[in-house]
Amino acid sequence: MMNSHLTALLVAYLLLCLGYALFSLKTTRSSLFRGISLMYLGVSVGLALYLYNQLLSQPRPLSQEFFNNAEEAVVLATHPRSGEAIYLWLQLPGSPQPAYYVMPWSGQAAEELEISQREAREHGGRVVMNGPFNQDRRHGLRAEEEERIFFPAVPPRPPLKEGETSGAPAAQRFERPQ
Repeated sequence: MMNSHLTALLVAYLLLCLGYALFSLKTTRSSLFRGISLMYLGVSVGLALYLYNQLLSQPRPLSQEFFNNAEEAVVLATHPRSGEAIYLWLQLPGSPQPAYYVMPWSGQAAEELEISQREAREHGGRVVMNGPFNQDRRHGLRAEEEERIFFPAVPPRPPLKEGETSGAPAAQRFERPQ
C-alpha cells in the first residue's frame, strides 16, 4: 500500500522536474542555461530514484501509517534494541508481502513480545500484534488480555478422535493390558 503512494509521489516529482526543464528550455535562448536545465533534470531524476530506493529499505514508523486500519497483524520477525526501538516485520491482512516497521522502545511492550514469542514457540503458534496502528494500545501493557499489544495465537486443537474426551490425552485415559 505504502509503495503505491511513494511511487505516485515520485512520478509527480519527476513530472515537476521535467516541466521545469522543458519550460526553461523553451523560454531561454542561452545554450549554457539550456545545458544547465538538462543537467538539473538528469540530477533530479537520478537523485529521486536513489532516494526512493533508500526510503523503501528503511522501516516505517508505526505512528506514521495513516492509510491502514488493520486490527491485527502477524509478527513474522522482531529485533528489539534496548532503549532505542523495536523493529517488526509484520504480515498485514490483505497484503501479499510483509512490511517492515519500527515502534518506539517500551520495556513493557518488549517484555510482552518476548513472552508471547516464547508461548507461541512452545505451542506451535504465532505472535499477533493487536491494533498495530492504534496509538492508544502500543504504549505499554493493559490489565485485560484483549488490550495486550502482542499475544500468542495458538492454532486450534484438532477435532477429538473417536473415544477421546477433552480432559486428557488418549494415552493417559486408557490402561495398558498386562
